[in-house]
Amino acid sequence: MVLDRLATYGGKGLWMRSAYHEGFRERQITTVIRPGDRSDPNDPRNNPPDIDLPVRFIKVPGDQARSIPAELFPDDGTTVRFTGCTVKPIKDLTPDDLRGCPPDARTPELVRYHLALTYNTPLPPPESLVTLFHFEYAKAPHGG
Repeated sequence: MVLDRLATYGGKGLWMRSAYHEGFRERQITTVIRPGDRSDPNDPRNNPPDIDLPVRFIKVPGDQARSIPAELFPDDGTTVRFTGCTVKPIKDLTPDDLRGCPPDARTPELVRYHLALTYNTPLPPPESLVTLFHFEYAKAPHGG
């Protein structure tokens, strides 16, 4: 079932393209970028800090406009805890801001393409606000 562990967290979790699975397995990705300002804790798109959340990898993207849900790979147990967020215009992002992002989002120009491809939209203008969610990996239940 798609929501399995996500249901435990009120549907909250981090959904990622399957191309990033290796970066998560190697714990190289510690920041994700989302369009707009998602810093308001009351925004349902916000990721609450200090709560362990599951990471799920997308097998087949969904289509919200046609009410087609995404198909996810089986839950591999990857869990993160958000530690904070940064909101900035794309054009003002620095190398320090983008440290820990997926490889296709390591410069402001790449961030524009990353968002357009991820959300199937036109390239966002450099002035567009983005939220960078920073996280650490939760320890595995066995202490690893």
